Amino acid sequence: MKQSEMSGYLKIVTLGVGVFLLAFVLWFLPLIVRDTLVEAAGTAGYRGTCLLVGISAVPALLCLVRFWGICESIGQDRSFSPKNALRLKRMSQYMLTDAALYAGFLVWFFAAGWYQKAAWLLFAVLLAVFISVALTVLCAALSHLVQKAGELEEEQELTI
Repeated sequence: MKQSEMSGYLKIVTLGVGVFLLAFVLWFLPLIVRDTLVEAAGTAGYRGTCLLVGISAVPALLCLVRFWGICESIGQDRSFSPKNALRLKRMSQYMLTDAALYAGFLVWFFAAGWYQKAAWLLFAVLLAVFISVALTVLCAALSHLVQKAGELEEEQELTI
């Protein structure tokens, strides 16, 4: 598979993830949690939760924008560049923001006593925290590896 072909496939996947993320955040999730949250926390709690999920989608979408830039670099055969390392570092920071948002929501979840009527939501929030932390670590590690690979590639070019 050529670099440009792989870049194209990655862009298609990125667009698909973006569309599904928006559909999940704007349509599916509010529909699923409506009854449970209105019963457990009232209309204000439901709207606040939907707002939090919407806000948490912003860093995820920003990650997709950064990843699009990485796809562009891959297509131009500049995979191991300092720019890509910085993009991955920013992606890890965005996901850390998401993890903090959901951790804060978890604290609120217990403080408000929602766990008594919406215990299933606890699993969803813990899953969101776990995924955010995992992606934070993954992007940070990839950033470090891309930076090191770029340095090795630069050294190799200088030796030849």
